[in-house]
Amino acid sequence: MNNKYRKESEEIIEYLGGADNISHLTHCMTRLRFNLKDYSLADQNKLEKVSGVIGINNTGAQYQVIIGQAVERYYKELISVLNISNDVDIKNDVKEDLSFKSVINSVFDYLSGSLTPLIPILLSASLAKTVAAIIGPSLLGLVSETSDIYTLFTFVGDAGFYFLPVFIAYSAARKLNTSIPISLLLGAVLIHPTLLQIASDEVSFSVYGIPTVAQNYTSTVVPMLLIVWILSYVDRFFDKYSPDVLKVFLKPFGSLIIMLPISLSVLAPLGGYIGQYVSAGIISLNEIAGPFAVAIIGGTFSLLVLTGMHPLLFTYLFVSFPELGYDNFLLPGILATSWAGLGVSLACVFKFKYKENKTLGLGYIITWLLGGVGEPMLYGLYLRYKTPLYACIIAGFLAGIIAGLFDLTAYVLNTSNGIYGLAAFIGGDTSNYFALGVTLVAAVVLGFVVMYFMKIDEEPIQ
Repeated sequence: MNNKYRKESEEIIEYLGGADNISHLTHCMTRLRFNLKDYSLADQNKLEKVSGVIGINNTGAQYQVIIGQAVERYYKELISVLNISNDVDIKNDVKEDLSFKSVINSVFDYLSGSLTPLIPILLSASLAKTVAAIIGPSLLGLVSETSDIYTLFTFVGDAGFYFLPVFIAYSAARKLNTSIPISLLLGAVLIHPTLLQIASDEVSFSVYGIPTVAQNYTSTVVPMLLIVWILSYVDRFFDKYSPDVLKVFLKPFGSLIIMLPISLSVLAPLGGYIGQYVSAGIISLNEIAGPFAVAIIGGTFSLLVLTGMHPLLFTYLFVSFPELGYDNFLLPGILATSWAGLGVSLACVFKFKYKENKTLGLGYIITWLLGGVGEPMLYGLYLRYKTPLYACIIAGFLAGIIAGLFDLTAYVLNTSNGIYGLAAFIGGDTSNYFALGVTLVAAVVLGFVVMYFMKIDEEPIQ
C-alpha cells in the first residue's frame, strides 16, 4: 500500500509539470491543493487516470486534485518526494501580471489556504462542545454543569475558537511564506489579557503615541489575515536589507517594532469592523430574504464544492458564528443540500440497471454517510451523469426553503459532512430538533423524487 501511495504521488508530480512547476502545496480534508508556476504544463487527462485521483478542479488560483479520505497519506508522500518539510511550504516565486482577475484569484487563494488548515481544529473543538451539550443538562442530563467532565469539554471547545487569531497567524504565515514566529507573537498580542482589559474598561490607549481603539479580538479571523498579509512585506524588506551580521535579531525584532502600530492602531480595528459588518450583512440577508436565503445556499452549495470554493463560504461562517453564537443561514442550507444529495444518490442506485453501478453508487453513499466525504458522490455520480447534479440543485433549494421556514438553527460550529454534520444542530429547544427531523426527511424525499423523474444515461463500467 505504501508503494502505491509513493508511485501515484510521483505520477501526480510528473503530470503537474514536475517538481519545479509546483510553487505551493497544502491540503484540506479531501483535496491536494497546488499552486503552479505554469498551469498549462498540467496534464489533466493523465492526472484523472491516476488510480487514487477522484477528480480535478482548476480554479485558476489553485490546481486541486481530489483524493478523498486518503488525502493525508498522499500529502506525506508528496512532501517526501519533493524533499520538503511538512512545516515549510515551497517558496512561491511566481510573479503574476496584475489584473482584476489575478487579484481576485490571489485573495481567494489566500483565504482558502489560510482557513482550510484550521478545519480540523474547529471540527474537534465543535465536537468537544457537542459532547458537553449531549451529556449536560440541556439534553441527556447525565452530568451537571459543575462536573469536571462537562467543564473539561466546554473549555476545550471554547479554546478552539478563543485562540483563533493565533491559529490564523500560523496558517496564514505558512501560506504567504512569511515569519511564523512573529506572526504567532502578533496573534498572541491581540488576545493578551492586558489588551482585553483595556478594551473592556474602554480606557484610552496609544502605540508610539498613535491613538488606538482596543477591541476584544478573541475568536476573530479578519484582523490576523490583514496583519499577516502586511507582515509578509515587512518581513521581506528586513530579509533583503538587513546586514547578515545583524539579521538574526534585526529581522524579527524590526518586523515586530514596525508591525505593532500597524497592527494595533490600523489593521486589527479595521478587521474587527469588517467582521462586524459581515455578521450584520448576514443577519440582514436573513431578515430580508428569510427562508429563500437558506434556499440559495441549499441550491448552490454542491456547485461550490465542485469548484472547490466552499472554504470561502466558511470564511463568513468563521466570522459570524463567534459573534452571534449560532447560525440559521449557512449550516442549515449546507445540511439541506447534503441530505438532498443522499436522496438523489439513492434514486440513482434504484434506477441503475447494472449491478456494478449499483454497488459503486452504494459505496459512494456509505463513504459520504459514514466517512463524511462527498467528493466520490459528486464526481462519480453528479458530474458523470449530469442529471443528478441538476436534481441536487433543485432538491437542495426546496429543502433549504423548508429549513428556513422551520428556522433550523446550528448552535455548534461544525462543518462535518454525513451523519457527523448533525452534531451542529444540538442545542436550542425542542422545536429545533423537530425542525432538524423535518428538514432531513424532506431533503432525502425531495432528492429521491426529483431524481426519480429525471433521465439518467447509464453505461456499464468498462
